[in-house]
Amino acid sequence: MRRPDDPNSVPPGNIITAVVFSLVILTGFYFLFEKPRMEAARAKYAAEQEMKAAAAKSDPAQIAKKAAEEAAAEAARIKTRDEVMAQEIAPRLSFETEHLKGSISLKGARLDDLMLLGHYKTVAKKNLASLFAPEGAEHSYFAQFGWVSHEAVSLPDEQTVWRLEENTAVKNDPAVARRIVLSWDNGAGLLFRKTVTIDHDYMFHITQMVQNYGEEQVSLYPYGALTRAGKPVDYMGFFILHEGPLQWLDGDFESPDYDSVELGKAETHERVKGWIGFTDKYWFAGLIPGDMESMNTVRYVRSGTEKAEEYQTDITAAERRVAPGATVSHEMRLYAGVKHQAALRKYEAELGIKNLELAIDFGIFWFLTKPLFMLLTWLGNSFGIGIGILVLTVILKLLTFPLTSRAFTSMTKTAILAPQMKELKEKYAHDREKLQTAFLELYQKEGVNPLSGCWPMMVQIPIFFSLYKVILTNVMLRHEPFWGWISDLSAPDPTSVFNLFGLIPFDPPQILMIGAWPCLMGFTMFWLNQMSPKPTDPTQKLLKSYFPYLFTIMLAHFASGLVIYWAWSNVLTVMQQYVILRRLNVPISLIRGRLDDPQEDAQKELERRRAEDEPAENAEEETSSSGKKAKKSAKSKKKK
Repeated sequence: MRRPDDPNSVPPGNIITAVVFSLVILTGFYFLFEKPRMEAARAKYAAEQEMKAAAAKSDPAQIAKKAAEEAAAEAARIKTRDEVMAQEIAPRLSFETEHLKGSISLKGARLDDLMLLGHYKTVAKKNLASLFAPEGAEHSYFAQFGWVSHEAVSLPDEQTVWRLEENTAVKNDPAVARRIVLSWDNGAGLLFRKTVTIDHDYMFHITQMVQNYGEEQVSLYPYGALTRAGKPVDYMGFFILHEGPLQWLDGDFESPDYDSVELGKAETHERVKGWIGFTDKYWFAGLIPGDMESMNTVRYVRSGTEKAEEYQTDITAAERRVAPGATVSHEMRLYAGVKHQAALRKYEAELGIKNLELAIDFGIFWFLTKPLFMLLTWLGNSFGIGIGILVLTVILKLLTFPLTSRAFTSMTKTAILAPQMKELKEKYAHDREKLQTAFLELYQKEGVNPLSGCWPMMVQIPIFFSLYKVILTNVMLRHEPFWGWISDLSAPDPTSVFNLFGLIPFDPPQILMIGAWPCLMGFTMFWLNQMSPKPTDPTQKLLKSYFPYLFTIMLAHFASGLVIYWAWSNVLTVMQQYVILRRLNVPISLIRGRLDDPQEDAQKELERRRAEDEPAENAEEETSSSGKKAKKSAKSKKKK
């Protein structure tokens, strides 16, 4: 028995009422007392600042100090890509292929300006999306290739101005779209030449050559490096999607976080085979040795300060000894572009680059995610990505219908046994073994397998997570419109119910941006609840009634493509449950949902069975009593 002061005895309705009244009181206190006080304080502070500013205008020392502060702020300001490139003295070599557009500065010969054709920064599609940006620009990100040495040798660096030998577009070559050749003479017996070829997709081939025309042998180490300032501009930091360093070394695939290495330290792998790079949500840049069987030193470095971090991945090849009169060369590849599965798989097959396809985060259920990814891509190319999502959902619902039917049928039968199971629990409350035995006998008698309702649902959970991963990572959704107001399937619904979806000229705060599609999804979830059995436990019943509202708020800030998938999936599930329940002769309506109460029906069925069993039990008792009387009379006759 509960004590009168037991908080668990308070009805849920009273708790909700108390919470609502508390919110009303707090809101009233804020608007009637706290808000006027804050506004008065702001007005006083603004008046004081105006007086200080007026006094500072006539003070020469303050004028000079302000000018110095503005000059320092301008020097420290992070500049845009165009501002950095406008201040450069050395010329740039522009290039363009089917999918890429960029330039290479003759100073440093870095690949630090790369844009992705067909992809834009915003849905307005005015400015191209950029992968690389020069040093000094916001979110700078670049690739550089060169030589290092333990000897006192003059080597090209970021200040070196190279000489252009060739920059031509290659025609009628299926393997090469652009060819750039640069050279630099150190004036001390070494001639460096760098040849960059770009194919028709996203692969750069960088061949570095050193010619020794001096009189002494030199030892050099070729390297390639990817360096980026800070995390990418569209960094999500979402646990379900990996963004950051990525490496395939000696048969092991690793995807550490940006902060997996302490600031100022490096993670180094000596004498290993493989590739390394950075993966973003939709883009990927990776360093790949020209010879995948060569042994290299691979590093991931995290440097800078907490406010201005810098990340770098690099590969340093084995020592090259250049004798007088000799020439040595080294080849390295750079994948820089969109994470197109077809392109990544092509490079795996043609160039022998193992598991480059893993630049796409397929997750732990990769055996499901990869084929779903390929199927959605094919559907998107055939029907458009929006219709492709709807068609893919229909295909999956049809494939899983047998499992759904079996699970739902088992849950319906199990609900009928609820009153009998409750009686058994009360009867064997202190004997767990007898309770389990009684449950098994009841299941066998009624022909119900309790696990048959669980494992089909368990099978569908990986499918759901895999499809969620596919919708989250497929670049085909980026900036792709859907019917009506959805202009970007990879972004949240831009409307809000709090301004009547744009009818009221009011911009709600971000937390209140609950659009039309999330509301439709919440409605389909409520509709699905109407098709499901009613829980017997009051707490479960309360939680189930709040689930549609909770999920509406949660998914309102997810990609609209995912919300559309979920809403459409709920509609298909409603149809499936309607068909299943009709087959089970359960009263059902598409509008009102289930017209029965499984718990009440089960209780009535139990009472009916008891009523049928009672006459039989009475007959057995009468038979047994009459038999006993006959035996007694027979015995008395024998005694006489």
